[in-house]
Amino acid sequence: MQVQLITPEKTFFEGEIAGVQVPGALGDFGVLPGHAPFVSTLREGVVTIALVSGETSTVSVTGGIAEVTPEKCVVLADSAA
Repeated sequence: MQVQLITPEKTFFEGEIAGVQVPGALGDFGVLPGHAPFVSTLREGVVTIALVSGETSTVSVTGGIAEVTPEKCVVLADSAA
């Protein structure tokens, strides 16, 4: 599945992934390929990206929103580091 992590300044990450863990406002949620569509607000926390290679990458975010479809997860973060 594709993931995009975008801040107002730039596209922080974009690529093919195995799955992603996101800090939702009501708790962390995981997204895998074929996930049901939904939209969630984000709280401050860490986005954990599981790469297709088996490695993981983490990005701290300070809030925003996430849109999930069966093929893609778009995280629009207020800021990321």
